[in-house]
Amino acid sequence: MKVKLKYYLKNLNFNNGQSLVEVLIALSIGIIFVLGTIIAVQMSLKTGRDSEKIQTSAMLARELMDNVKIFADSGWYNVANLATTSINKYYINTSTPFTAISGIEIITIGTTTYNRYFYLDDVYRDGSGSIVNSGGTFDPSTKKLTIVYKWVGGNDRFLTTYITRSKNVIFNQTDWSGGGGQTGPITSTNSMFATSTNIDFSTTTGSIRLRLGY
Repeated sequence: MKVKLKYYLKNLNFNNGQSLVEVLIALSIGIIFVLGTIIAVQMSLKTGRDSEKIQTSAMLARELMDNVKIFADSGWYNVANLATTSINKYYINTSTPFTAISGIEIITIGTTTYNRYFYLDDVYRDGSGSIVNSGGTFDPSTKKLTIVYKWVGGNDRFLTTYITRSKNVIFNQTDWSGGGGQTGPITSTNSMFATSTNIDFSTTTGSIRLRLGY
């Protein structure tokens, strides 16, 4: 009887030890699966947030590009007089009239902060009129426009196009302080005009603009 009891106790201890090992292995596998699921969910959420930021920043970039085109179309000298190359960063102040501001524009949407700006490069063309990266002849009526945009914590992204002068302004008159009484034709410009009605030309010089030669 004593021998049988001793054998039984020995087997019981062995089985208990084996069961504990199996439980520990099962727990380890379960923890690995749980951690894997948590990481996958976190990555999925991050991907969703990044996708939203990509779409928003791209929308802001396209908006800036459209504003630069409007700025250039309102007067080619607006962009022709800006310094070129990537070290000269600008953004558009969209108050009326549009103006180019030196620096980087900071925009906050929700809890995310976005940066955007543009820079211009001169354009050169070869004998056939194609744009070339080096050499060629300077084209004063074309600029390469690059929009740089990102959200804080993200990488710089780029949007590039070319803008061209669609009309030439030969004469731009804003000073009418000489008043009325000018008879024509005239052979040189001055600050006078023929007649006017209900126009304050003396105290608001420059508010009345005449453009010729589109």
